[in-house]
Amino acid sequence: MDTKDSRRLSGEREDYDHEQPGLGAWIRRNPWLLSRLFIVMVFSFAASTVAANFSYGLEGEPTVLSVEQLNSGKLPAGTELGDYVQVSGTPNVGENLGRIGVPESEVAIVGRYSTSYFYFRLAETKDNLLIQTTQGLPEGLQDPEERVWRGKLETVGTVIFHDTTQQGLKNAGLPRDESIPVINTGETPEYLRQIFPAYSAIIALWLFSVAWLIWKKNRPLMGL
Repeated sequence: MDTKDSRRLSGEREDYDHEQPGLGAWIRRNPWLLSRLFIVMVFSFAASTVAANFSYGLEGEPTVLSVEQLNSGKLPAGTELGDYVQVSGTPNVGENLGRIGVPESEVAIVGRYSTSYFYFRLAETKDNLLIQTTQGLPEGLQDPEERVWRGKLETVGTVIFHDTTQQGLKNAGLPRDESIPVINTGETPEYLRQIFPAYSAIIALWLFSVAWLIWKKNRPLMGL
């Protein structure tokens, strides 16, 4: 009895079983494609953040907030979180700035990853506004004179390190309602424009990763 044909057919069946189409087989054949997809996702997230900072860095004159608007809780029409704003007011801090972070200083400190953030009130707006500075307190903070404060508009609920900030505000006896506006003086368009080259590099890397993903040939899904 001739079994040559049956062996050949059996072998073809084995080869077919070995090359079963499907998503799992395609993934095993394209590990580098998955790696490139991961790289694109990482740079896409970075590019989305950079795009927002680019937009903020291109802003011109700040929106002026008045003491009356802040105390009434009504900001100018069209003002949103993340806008560049300005307010004039007198720092309202305690007499003992040698112990920052306690009620006597009336200045909260929040430290994370070697960076320190300071919060204090203005005499004119009391508990209706907080000023945030980074790395250090402005000089002459106890001088009773009005100053101009410029920066990004945030709230107590949206500032960086939410839980740590809540604890820091509590320790210093400052208001903790998450709707209270905060002016982040560490982020101004002028500062961001200084680091535009770094942002440009991130966007360039994102474009390169997308081009690499599209240009590199990959095996088809085979039946999917």
